[in-house]
Amino acid sequence: MEYKTLNNGVMMPMVGLGVYDVPKRETQRVVEDAIAAGYRSIDTAAMYYNERGVGDAVRACGVPREELFVTTKICDPCYTRDETMRTVEHSMRELRLDYADMMLLHWPVGRPAVMWKALEELYNQGLFRAIGVSNFYPGTFPMIVEQGEVMPVVNQCEASVLYQQREMLKYLQPYNVALEAWSPLAEGKRGIFKDKTLITIGQKHGKTAAQVALKFLVQHGIVIIPKTTHVERMRENIDLFDFTLNDEDIGDIRRLDTGHNVTGWPSDALTYQV
Repeated sequence: MEYKTLNNGVMMPMVGLGVYDVPKRETQRVVEDAIAAGYRSIDTAAMYYNERGVGDAVRACGVPREELFVTTKICDPCYTRDETMRTVEHSMRELRLDYADMMLLHWPVGRPAVMWKALEELYNQGLFRAIGVSNFYPGTFPMIVEQGEVMPVVNQCEASVLYQQREMLKYLQPYNVALEAWSPLAEGKRGIFKDKTLITIGQKHGKTAAQVALKFLVQHGIVIIPKTTHVERMRENIDLFDFTLNDEDIGDIRRLDTGHNVTGWPSDALTYQV
């Protein structure tokens, strides 16, 4: 496993497991399977309604807590410090962990600057090892960095070979904020697993189209959290560190970029109420 050193010095695995849409009853099993397959980073959120299963798996898996990186996110549109604190308390009660490795603001809703101040307070108290944002674009990201005291460590956004987020990478670079990709396989849309370019490059390296698509992101310093409930896919998605894409490969993959989001979830194309 390779690690990303975040701007506060914390090291985060480059590949983690996302558990969006994993049913509550399956979450503990899925996370334990992932940890057994070598994963050390798990990404959940309040709106996934499976934080408890993640916490149960972390406690039951047999891997020391300090070797695991657990991320969760605030989704509720909070407008005050107290509202934010209550939302955080709910997530921590569900996780039943002493701390979270990273807490994110899931969307720029409510009053993000107020919510961020609350996260800074809890970060300084040690409840989180790192804090960051998700789905913040140039219209909303400045309200965090201009009014906050702690720089976000990541901005988690949709990114894949079909939406390569080149402009976002450039935008975040001066802040030393890492880009983390949700839906790094574009939810399987637009025939990504059958794409001839990815298949051809994969055959050259002895890898699948999915592995090539994920490696492209990792090789550009983007942290990824692919979601799957199947052990064989978990193993495939993490088996990325024994090959390197060359300049020709990268050039060919660059041509797959559509320049816009492909999942239909909110992105820079939409206006948030803030």
